[in-house]
Amino acid sequence: MTAVIVDVDGTLAEFHPAQVHEWVLGPAKQWDPFFAHMAKAPVIEPIAKLVKLLKAQGQQIIICSGRPDSHREHTQAWLTRNAIPFDAMYLRPEGHDHVDDEAVKEALLSTMRDDGFDPWLVLDDRDAVVAQWRVLGLTCLQCAPGDF
Repeated sequence: MTAVIVDVDGTLAEFHPAQVHEWVLGPAKQWDPFFAHMAKAPVIEPIAKLVKLLKAQGQQIIICSGRPDSHREHTQAWLTRNAIPFDAMYLRPEGHDHVDDEAVKEALLSTMRDDGFDPWLVLDDRDAVVAQWRVLGLTCLQCAPGDF
């Protein structure tokens, strides 16, 4: 199944690192205040429109985020509320808060492929993650500055 991988924070959902850095950008994650804040995050309309166009063209949409799997329901609710189509969701495994996002997403890519997906395109924002997707041989469109 050909697929497009789409990040959430900073890609689909407005994300301001200065506002959330104390919760998620250090080694100790504080997911509850982060999700309370991000529940109200506005959708980034041009990316949402692109995702809808890709879905209409028959692409499988895979949500892939550094958000923890323990908060899957928060992520699904936000996507549903904002009418973002998706076929699968891959999130940070439990107990992996200490692992860099780029390593988490590399491992999730392997799982996606094991599940039968054939990703060819990625939409993401964070510089280190964008670079890693490209090292892994995928075309990654960086949708926002991501030097954090």
